[in-house]
Amino acid sequence: MTSRERRLKTFMYDRLYFHPEQIAAAERARDVVARLFAAYSQDAKLMPSDWHQRLPEHEPQRSRMIADFIAGMSDRFAMQACAAIYGTHPAGLINV
Repeated sequence: MTSRERRLKTFMYDRLYFHPEQIAAAERARDVVARLFAAYSQDAKLMPSDWHQRLPEHEPQRSRMIADFIAGMSDRFAMQACAAIYGTHPAGLINV
């Protein structure tokens, strides 16, 4: 690795990957995913009917399908779904 590549790599890690704001945003996003997973696990009817009607009764297939549903969401859709379920947008993610 050249000196220039090392400097670029250091810059990217310091200013992007490990920047405190980026780490905080990732934690908030993780919270949204966890809250959605908990809500859909507890009440599958919160999911669109074509998803909850096909949801397996037994684990681990049930959890996998819920995870697949959440994984297919855009950031904006996940925020809207979280707001619809919990009545408020997740803190710090309103402008995503």
